Amino acid sequence: MTWPLSCVRAAEPLSNHTSFRIGGPAEWFAEPSNLPELVELLQTARRLEIPVSVVGGGTNLLVPDHGVKGLVIHLGQAFRIVEPLPPSEEGHARVRCGASVLTQRLVSMATQQGWGDLDVLAGLPGHVGGAVVMNAQHIGRFVEGVTHLSLEGALRTYTQEQLRFAYRYAAVEPGILVDVTFQFPRAAPSLAAERIQCALDARNGSQDVRMPSAGCAFKNPAGHSAGRLIDQMGLKGSRIGDAQVSFRHANFIVNLGQATCDDVLALMEHIQRRVAARAGVRLEPEVRLVGERWRA
Repeated sequence: MTWPLSCVRAAEPLSNHTSFRIGGPAEWFAEPSNLPELVELLQTARRLEIPVSVVGGGTNLLVPDHGVKGLVIHLGQAFRIVEPLPPSEEGHARVRCGASVLTQRLVSMATQQGWGDLDVLAGLPGHVGGAVVMNAQHIGRFVEGVTHLSLEGALRTYTQEQLRFAYRYAAVEPGILVDVTFQFPRAAPSLAAERIQCALDARNGSQDVRMPSAGCAFKNPAGHSAGRLIDQMGLKGSRIGDAQVSFRHANFIVNLGQATCDDVLALMEHIQRRVAARAGVRLEPEVRLVGERWRA
């Protein structure tokens, strides 16, 4: 098959595009350089009945060892623009970000521009788009609205109210987030920098930030901490192949070097069985399995 766009290539190793450093190749991989290219990709895939997956910063993804069928899209340079906007009526700073802007770029800008409360995002890996879709660290509180592209290639805007943010949730249809408009309260740059550094120190002291991982493996069940439950089961250090439960943070599974997707899945299932049997709690994966569904 020949794609009409030069931004598409075949058999791209997805281990190069995820923080876990795990996974086989994408059948087709595309990095569109602008919105018209992205729309054409989606419309072509729909016409040819080719499934579409999206890889943003790749920080909460697990890719099967055999790879991913269909088209995998990674947004390119045009989706990494940060555009200042006029302030809100309340005097809050407003900024529009492409979905591929690094979350830590926003945090860094906060120390220069005097944006407050971004210490909650300090050290959070990945891109703005993925953080908003997952409502990571309750980032939804800062969202004014988003631009979303459906898998059919139709653009739509969502307000904060329409997104109905909740724990690890935003009400968006299947598709691709194109950009996000944020509102941030003002703060003295020196105070913002101090709070962000404190948050970074705390994160670096409690999480395995230097080892390949996908961040938290499981969502926190209602009334519980997933990491605490796993720790109480004595599972820190448990290992299958080169996938290991972190000694530092029990809800992190790290890749010791040659871990496979099957290693991680087997370890996650072992954790789920142990916690269910001893604590009576079912742990739900937070990591997204690309191109496939989790086993019930």
